[in-house]
Amino acid sequence: MNTLIRLAQEEDCAEIARLAEQLGYPASADAMRSRLRRLLASPGDVVFVAESGKGGLSGWIHGTLSQFLESDNRAEIAGLVVDEQHHRKGIGRHLVKHVEGWALQQGVTQTVVRCRTTRPDSHQFYESLGYKQTKTQIVFKRTLS
Repeated sequence: MNTLIRLAQEEDCAEIARLAEQLGYPASADAMRSRLRRLLASPGDVVFVAESGKGGLSGWIHGTLSQFLESDNRAEIAGLVVDEQHHRKGIGRHLVKHVEGWALQQGVTQTVVRCRTTRPDSHQFYESLGYKQTKTQIVFKRTLS
């Protein structure tokens, strides 16, 4: 694998937005810049990117620390995408390992990830990394005004 994994920078926002659209979450470069700035300033979040030798990004991952009253602190993989042209090259695996290493540095010993039920390939990917399904849930959303 000829890919460099590094911390995201604000200048990556357009490429991060391009990849987010592949995942089904379209956003303008300006919107992504605003989000990325917020995450880069947060000590409880990390964003790594995969930079391929051909220029541009081949993937990104967002890790976040989660604190819950009912369970120990943990790190969550809040988002992961690998460019469709770079699937099955080990990039996703390396991005996950970087978030897991960051989690350990934060004193956290557990990581979790939530996957849509419509993404069986993602389920198999995480299972291949040793993740186990622990529950099924329904997510509710309400817009506040």
